Amino acid sequence: MNEINLMKKLLYLLVMPLILAACNPKVELTSAGMYPNYQVGEIVNLIPVDSLTYGDVIAYHSYIPGFQERAFKRIVGLPGDTVRFQDQQCIVNGKKCEWVFIRKLFYEEDECEEYCESLPNGMKDYRGGSIDSRSQGCVAADSIIGKGVKRK
Repeated sequence: MNEINLMKKLLYLLVMPLILAACNPKVELTSAGMYPNYQVGEIVNLIPVDSLTYGDVIAYHSYIPGFQERAFKRIVGLPGDTVRFQDQQCIVNGKKCEWVFIRKLFYEEDECEEYCESLPNGMKDYRGGSIDSRSQGCVAADSIIGKGVKRK
């Protein structure tokens, strides 16, 4: 009888962390693309997505070979919106997003310019060197893992 109880306890100790992790998913940020609102290395809690609005940040499965499996980006456009880029300018539904040049960065042999961009809802984020919808296209709804919430 003791062996059965011990096995139950071990199973519980091994399975519970997995269940808790699945119920409260998190993502660790590995790039400065969301700075200054989110920092490199920050752990962000994810909640289920019931609705999305401009400025929300989401974690989603990224399917580009050779790049991160999960991406964490801010919502700039919603279904039905027209989002386009012209001369490095993000234009949402015909309205240009304001941006300012921050600095020039060098990654190994690549050169990257860093900008701070004001999105339609007033949020600001850096966008230099980010792999996002400008190169990936739209994010499919079924690839969204969750919506990010800041820890308090």
